[in-house]
Amino acid sequence: MSINVTLNIFSGRPNPTWQLTDSQALELRERLDAIRGTSFDKPAGALGGLGYTGFTLAATQEDNIEPEIFVHDDVVDLGPQNVSLRGANRELENWLIASGGDAVEPVARRHVDDLIRPVAYAGRAMRARALEVPRFEPHVWNTNPQTMRDNNCYNYASNLMTNTFAQPGRASGFTPPSISVADYLRAVASDGLEVLADPNAPQRTPIDGHFMALVIWPSADFHFYRLDDFTARWSHKPGQTMARDTDQSGSQISDPRSCDRGPYSDFGSYLYIVPSRVTIR
Repeated sequence: MSINVTLNIFSGRPNPTWQLTDSQALELRERLDAIRGTSFDKPAGALGGLGYTGFTLAATQEDNIEPEIFVHDDVVDLGPQNVSLRGANRELENWLIASGGDAVEPVARRHVDDLIRPVAYAGRAMRARALEVPRFEPHVWNTNPQTMRDNNCYNYASNLMTNTFAQPGRASGFTPPSISVADYLRAVASDGLEVLADPNAPQRTPIDGHFMALVIWPSADFHFYRLDDFTARWSHKPGQTMARDTDQSGSQISDPRSCDRGPYSDFGSYLYIVPSRVTIR
């Protein structure tokens, strides 16, 4: 196995480069497989700049690793023919910098650590930066007709593009016996989401993951909303149609409990999800 890692950080001097061991190469594949989020974004660092702008991974004779991967700001670019992966908490970048060992000088390591170190928090603290996901990026879901067709409100609200028109409980083997608030809350809990006891709408996204809301059209259908980034605005994707940040009346959504939801009359609950720790199908 041969995977070379380059830390893109210097302007005048050659960038630090090192080779992963066989065990590290296997762990890299496992870490990539564990990333559930996807995005049509490309890493911002690919445009260059001064200081840390990401990692370049070059793989030769690796059947299960893309030949060139670029990682920056939780976006993993797998090449021009592939959709990017969307990680969380800079976990892959923290692992990559640690893999560099003595190849990375202390001053360079400190610079990278200062930029990618997870923000310390107690409990479910609020976000410190507005640029963390999920952001309202409708083009990610609306540009490709197949993506729009194969991903529904559960995919969008979870920020997990599975292309399976995901159903609550299907990944965990639980089939809701009825289309009701109680049964669908059991279904999402079985998938790994947390049902919040607080009846009040969250005002900001948490530092890990994000908030969602479940509503029910009794005996007919379910629907989900999600809270996006630092602006505390809600958005949703009705079925096979476009993602949007407006309700049935065309008004921006400040709270799913009070917005125009059409026939989805039963408000279920606010939910908490960390996409990288949840499987939906």
